[in-house]
Amino acid sequence: MKKLFLTLAVFMMMAAATIAQPFAKGNHAINLGFGLGNVKYFSAYYKGFTPSVSASYEMGIVEVPMGTQLTGVVGVGGYIGWSTSKYEYNWVNQYYRYNNIWVGVRGNYHFIFHDKLDPYVGIFVGADIIAGGWRGDPPYPSSNVYRPSRTGVTGGAYVGARWYFTDNIAAYAELGYLISIFNVGVTLKIE
Repeated sequence: MKKLFLTLAVFMMMAAATIAQPFAKGNHAINLGFGLGNVKYFSAYYKGFTPSVSASYEMGIVEVPMGTQLTGVVGVGGYIGWSTSKYEYNWVNQYYRYNNIWVGVRGNYHFIFHDKLDPYVGIFVGADIIAGGWRGDPPYPSSNVYRPSRTGVTGGAYVGARWYFTDNIAAYAELGYLISIFNVGVTLKIE
């Protein structure tokens, strides 16, 4: 009985992989989400974090065969994310407020083996824009030490998955180095 059940389960998974693909070459996906765990500022002095918000666009550009039943899809697109925090001092109501914006491109490799589940790994390359300013009364801390505003190059890697509730709407979760360590949200797919 166990062998029969196992055989049927494997057959159904293979059939589901051939019926539909959650993400394919030529598909477009728009992600809107929020995240927890600011990647830039880990210190006892940083307080007042808000969940980050992010949006990304992706287009499937090439399909990669991975055997007889499995395929992979490479997708590329843009990304923007925003988070804010403040660096507090021992003085009352005196702090730096930081707004952190990431803008760049990302590439994903999707492992297609199920009609609803879309796991992927990805990389991100872009600009890290930090805009900050002092809030409170003088004396102001040395701007050479804290540099509240600056721009630099950043990169990241992450793993993620989407679960499609309909053919075009999914929930997604990503774990890794983006604007936040853990991001969740909604995906809209356009075929």
